[in-house]
Amino acid sequence: MPRKIICRYCKKLFTRSPYHPKQEVCPAEECQRRRKREYHRKKISEDSEYRQTCADSRKNWRENNPSYQRQYRKSHEAGNERNRQEQRVRNRRRRFLEIVKNNLAIDITRSYTEVWTIGAGLDAIVKNNLAFSQVMVLQADKPRKLQSAA
Repeated sequence: MPRKIICRYCKKLFTRSPYHPKQEVCPAEECQRRRKREYHRKKISEDSEYRQTCADSRKNWRENNPSYQRQYRKSHEAGNERNRQEQRVRNRRRRFLEIVKNNLAIDITRSYTEVWTIGAGLDAIVKNNLAFSQVMVLQADKPRKLQSAA
């Protein structure tokens, strides 16, 4: 009687194929997809000839189907709009990350005013005193007493 083994991915018991005695993955569609994907990624990272063959194949397909991308976008308007909005968020995040440790704008530690930054994305600004495109500056009623640096 053939011995049952546990699938590497779904952890379910299955019986190996008599034609593949080293089989480690069950025949379920999702597990097989995962196995192929894992093999492909490993092969691309290790084998430069295979990597080049894959790149050439993609290039040839794009050359033979030049209008595919345009047609796909026309037929998937909702996805296009979602991607535009997500790209705006990514662009905003990238701009914030560029200014994270930039303290060149102004030294507000010696200022009599208090600066509050209000808006979305402020969690991306870590150690930045004033690097926000829209800043509200409110003057205090009375000037604060400057603390001397001792």
